[in-house]
Amino acid sequence: MKNTFKYAFYALIIILSGVLLSGCTISEEKIAQYNQLVSDADLLIEGKEYSSAMEKLSDAAELIPSKYDAYERIVEILITKNRLGDAKRLIDESASKLDDRDRGTLYVMLGKKYYQQRDYKNALICYELSKGISDGVENVDLEMAKVYLQQGNIEKAKSLLKGNYGEDFRTEAKLIYSYVLSTTDKEKALNEIKDIQPEDEWKEAYSQWNDVLKSLDNDELYNSAKLAKVYLDSGYPSLAIYILEPKKADMEEYIDGLYLLGKAYYENGKYQESLDTLLGVTTLSKLNQYLYWIVARNYFMLNNINEATSYYDSAVSYGGDSGEVKLYQEYLDLLIENNQTTKAESILRSAERIFDEPWVNIYYIKLSYLTKQSEKTKYYSDRIEYEELEGNYKKEYLFWKSKISIENSQLDDAKRTLDLFWELDKYDPRYNLLMSQLRFQEGSLDESRTFAKKAIEYDTQRVVTDEAQKLLARID
Repeated sequence: MKNTFKYAFYALIIILSGVLLSGCTISEEKIAQYNQLVSDADLLIEGKEYSSAMEKLSDAAELIPSKYDAYERIVEILITKNRLGDAKRLIDESASKLDDRDRGTLYVMLGKKYYQQRDYKNALICYELSKGISDGVENVDLEMAKVYLQQGNIEKAKSLLKGNYGEDFRTEAKLIYSYVLSTTDKEKALNEIKDIQPEDEWKEAYSQWNDVLKSLDNDELYNSAKLAKVYLDSGYPSLAIYILEPKKADMEEYIDGLYLLGKAYYENGKYQESLDTLLGVTTLSKLNQYLYWIVARNYFMLNNINEATSYYDSAVSYGGDSGEVKLYQEYLDLLIENNQTTKAESILRSAERIFDEPWVNIYYIKLSYLTKQSEKTKYYSDRIEYEELEGNYKKEYLFWKSKISIENSQLDDAKRTLDLFWELDKYDPRYNLLMSQLRFQEGSLDESRTFAKKAIEYDTQRVVTDEAQKLLARID
């Protein structure tokens, strides 16, 4: 709440400064001062010191309200902190001195974040605001077209995609337009991309898409399934629904097509339609693992945990020795979150028989900690060779090892583990929370306070914020 008021205060400063300083001539001295403030803020942002960066940027925006750079960074920080409402208010109310094209660019930046979060309604509002104040933001039509595709408005998307785009966006726009054309005309879809020389970023997508289009034959169901798979892999489930739904009655014996349609409904947020499509469908192939996995996810999204666990069990069972790591981890997270620890231990035993990987022991550590089985916690911790861990598994292991050491008052062990954590990522909010807890136990309240504030500052996903705030309340 304090941060919300703080950001609102910064926005108020910018609004007032825009009014008070309008009409002033900008001196070279002011420009130099402005640039220095923005440069200082960039260093703070690099160090994830967002609050201090906001102060610098607010000073810069107060100094020269008409310059874009400070606003851009403020909006980026608000987006990083997932304060999208604050970001929109800032653009709405505080950017009156900005050039319309700059404001339009900020709206598109915010709209893309809403889009990433699948909040298509607010994404479209941002894009429409951008388009309403400026025609100079070239990619706004492309971003609007993507939203329309997600909403199933194919014709509106098509009308925007066939426009003329500059070099930076032409390749992506042509590819998506080809996807849309392929729902009705394979030859037009091929023709749309034939003269495009894609940049490295798009080469693989273009090559795969070209191969799929050329592989289509006279089997309509088979063709539709092949196209739908590309649409799903590219993040456009509504296109898969558009091409498969009319053929649903003909797919009773075509399990792959039904699976793809059910998956498309799920990814489009139509969970009941996905269930209606997939329930009762079975196959003797390995597809069953994935089919029941989607059914389980649907029930979870519909808040039916009992049915979700039943179908997760079926997915795990059908996966057998070819089970997916992600399936096991997703199921374990659900069970642990719902305090079904006995069931979670059973699933872990199944995983242990299939996967000779460190993540299994890390889950055992977590589960043993939650069930207060300290001997098991130590046993599974000792089974892990830290040097053999890769990627995020290292941080996950260090987090649990440090946490358990601190709670058992083994502070020297905790310090050694946290030294390793610092070397990996000193900006991880979990590291800073653990350091705060360690310093609190040692009686170093000032240092504990500093680390708790850092934990909150770095915690863009609110993983540890609540716990850090409680610790701050105890300190203060």
